[in-house]
Amino acid sequence: MAFWQPRSVLQLVIFGFFAALAPLVVAILFTVQTLDELTSSSRRSTELVVEATRLGQSIQSNLRGLERRAGQYFALADPELAALFDRERNLLSGDLQTLHQRLPTESPDVEGLLQSLDRLVLTTAEEAVPEGNTPSPAQRLAQTFSLINEQGAAVQTWLEASLDRLLQQTVKEADDLINQLKLQLGVLACATLALLLFAANRINRPVKDLTQEIHALGTEGLSHSIDISGPQEVRDLGSKLEWLRQELQEAEKQKQQFLRHISHELKTPLSSLREGTDLLAEHVAGHLSQQQQEIVEIVQENAIQLQRLIENLIDYNQLPRQELNIEQFNVEELLEELLGHYRIPLENKSLRVKRKGSVENWITDRYKLRTALDNLLSNAVNYTPEGGRIELVWRNDDANLVIDVANSGEPIPEEDAERVFEPFVQSAAKRTGPVKGSGIGLSVARECMEVQQGSLSLVAHSRLPVCFRLICPAHSL
Repeated sequence: MAFWQPRSVLQLVIFGFFAALAPLVVAILFTVQTLDELTSSSRRSTELVVEATRLGQSIQSNLRGLERRAGQYFALADPELAALFDRERNLLSGDLQTLHQRLPTESPDVEGLLQSLDRLVLTTAEEAVPEGNTPSPAQRLAQTFSLINEQGAAVQTWLEASLDRLLQQTVKEADDLINQLKLQLGVLACATLALLLFAANRINRPVKDLTQEIHALGTEGLSHSIDISGPQEVRDLGSKLEWLRQELQEAEKQKQQFLRHISHELKTPLSSLREGTDLLAEHVAGHLSQQQQEIVEIVQENAIQLQRLIENLIDYNQLPRQELNIEQFNVEELLEELLGHYRIPLENKSLRVKRKGSVENWITDRYKLRTALDNLLSNAVNYTPEGGRIELVWRNDDANLVIDVANSGEPIPEEDAERVFEPFVQSAAKRTGPVKGSGIGLSVARECMEVQQGSLSLVAHSRLPVCFRLICPAHSL
């Protein structure tokens, strides 16, 4: 059976609120019940203590009154006093029996006092009719009441001890109820916390799923489908996100198709153009005059620039999906190869190139490093004025290949220091050369380094106004 799915986020919030509130309500009920039991127990104990105290005081008072009544009877021998004595004795016996019932703890003193009172009745009954030579009534009375007083004192001591035990028992019962209440409240607090976490997870999970799906669109591409569970509102949002993914995927397919077509359509005539200019430059079709040779070199330079613009455009759109192709190569040979491509513009502008390096071989993606350096050299050649200088310095710094490409010319304004790495953004510095840049060369160069966990940044140079620093970590074959 599928778990209940709320229809809306509001319904889910209300469900979570009442789910977390339920243990609190139960805790309140338990507290009220425990307090009621504690109050009832305290009331019963209080009533019993008050009644037992009253009975104890009444017994002591009756004992004194009974002794006084017996003395009056023996002194006056009045039958009416005997009747009053008997009635007070019955009241005292009743109080003792009631006390014994209310405090059922074993008490031989109470039973002995009851028996002594019975004997006292018999003794006074015998003394009601004098018989000549009988023992002294005062003596017998004194002995009997001496025993009764001793037993009465023992009963009073027993009564105080019984009341102390009763109070201790009441306190213990109260402590037990309080401990039980604490345990119940602790269990209910844990249940409340568990339900709160459950409700929070139920509320947060759809939002978290949406966040993960959106993140996956940016990192993993558009190939996986999106399926969001949860409230109807969130499911609808997931459906719209899936529709957007499909639209983006279709747009991406069309863009890739366009790039393939445009690449083919541009490279085919460009290849023919470069082959033709190369043949002319090599005098295959005949000797060229100095003016004709200069025109051919201009065409060659612009063909190379156009090819670089096309390659940058294609690389910029494909970099995020390319995988690394790690290989070992010679750094100086790579730089010499790149400088060879710029021989003509370097000679035409009379640019001086200084090369200095302490690293021979390096292991990384050669193509991506070459692409980044090619764009940096192109940028340096185009922004360096005639007769200017370009410096290439490379070294090993903490297991990283560090290459500085610096050039003379106008410095890059401070406000453009980071913007020059954004696509289609160009610095305000003056560019030389017949072909205007596309504004994506530095962006492609930075992405080529970042995909290898490297970096590209604009740094200060001790002698030249512009310096780009490329940092490329070493990889394992």
